[in-house]
Order: sequence, then C-alpha cells, then structure tokens
Amino acid sequence: MRAVILSGGIFHDFERSGAALAGILAVQGFMCEVVTHPDELAAALGAAPADLVVVHALRWRMQGHAKYDPFRDDWAYRTQPDLIAALEAHVARGAGLMALHTGCICFDDWPGWLDMLGGGWVWGQSFHAPDPEPVTAMPVPGHPVTRGLMPFTVTDEHYRALRLDPGVTVLAQGHSAGADFPLAWVHGRAVTLTTGHDFASVIEPGQALFIARAARWAAGTTGDTTA
Repeated sequence: MRAVILSGGIFHDFERSGAALAGILAVQGFMCEVVTHPDELAAALGAAPADLVVVHALRWRMQGHAKYDPFRDDWAYRTQPDLIAALEAHVARGAGLMALHTGCICFDDWPGWLDMLGGGWVWGQSFHAPDPEPVTAMPVPGHPVTRGLMPFTVTDEHYRALRLDPGVTVLAQGHSAGADFPLAWVHGRAVTLTTGHDFASVIEPGQALFIARAARWAAGTTGDTTA
C-alpha cells in the first residue's frame, strides 16, 4: 500500500510528529512518502495513485489575526487547482483519506475540503483552550476502526465547536476540562482525528493504535492491526 503524507506548517513540530506518523503507518504495511508542501502532494498523486492520503499539516491563508503577520510570507497558502483536482480524483477512486489534528484546518479557501472530511474547523466558530490539556478519547463502538479499542488520554488541543455534517459517524468522543466534543469521525472513506498536536501525542499507544486502525480501514485493508 502506498501512503502520501502532507506534513509541515507553523507552531507545531511537524518534522518529528510526521516521522512518527510515517513509522506507525509503515508497521501497517504502508510505503510512505512524506511531502512538506501542498504542491508536492499534488505532484505525488499525479505521479502514481495512492491508497491513502494523510494531511497532518497547517497550510491555510493565515488571515484574521495579527499574530500571523510575521509568518504569512513563508507559510500562507491558497489552494491551487492542481491540488483540488488531485484530491478530487483520489477520493473519486474510492481511496482513503485521513486528516490528523490541524489537517481539518487546512485549505480554508476551498469548501470542498471540509465536504470531503464531513466537517472540520470553522474560523470564527471553532476554538481550543490556550494550552494543551489532558483530553480523553472515548471510542464509540459499532465501527471497524473502534472495535475493541479502549479509551486513551493525551495532552493535546481539544478542538471545540467544529463543523460536523449530517451523516458522519463519530468514532470517538473527547472529554476535557469543561468540554465534551467529538474528536474523531468518519465520512465515506475519510477519517478525521483532531488530536495529534505533537510527537508525544502521536506516539501515545492508544492514539497510535487508533491511527493505525483508521489508516488501514480508510485504505480498504482489513485484518489485525498493531501500533
């Protein structure tokens, strides 16, 4: 199986967490290609089909707050037609898609991205606590991804007030101080997991197993999964 992982962006240690993510997928039999710019993702999908695309990045227009001003020239991104076409073709083939943490914030000028995911971050509505906090994921039974999974706790950003479309299947409910909001769901062959802020969160055993399960299911693979 071939997986293409888009990593990179500001305010997060994507280099370490992206490498950890690739390691988790490699154990599941994926041959991983990690790219660090959306243009590279479009090129990778144009070169050969992938079984799974993972977006664990923070690439968006960076509007609406002065704190982004020093970073905008280097990091701001407007979604390009070739990326849209590549992802639309990928999904149309029935291939798997996963958004991890800030993946559901990316491509904010392209409404089709959240349509593919079945929801995500809405500027002016969604938020999280100022600092990472203990977040407990409570898997919801009844889906192959969550079958037999136990709750796990990570120190992470618990996204609240996200868009969730009708018809999505919630895979895990998130609990943190003063908050109770879903942190994972599935829509078609797209899985969104909103935790995964840093290296320690990604490799937490319960979360790593969840990622492994979700990746294999999104790619259409069944069988035993180990983190």
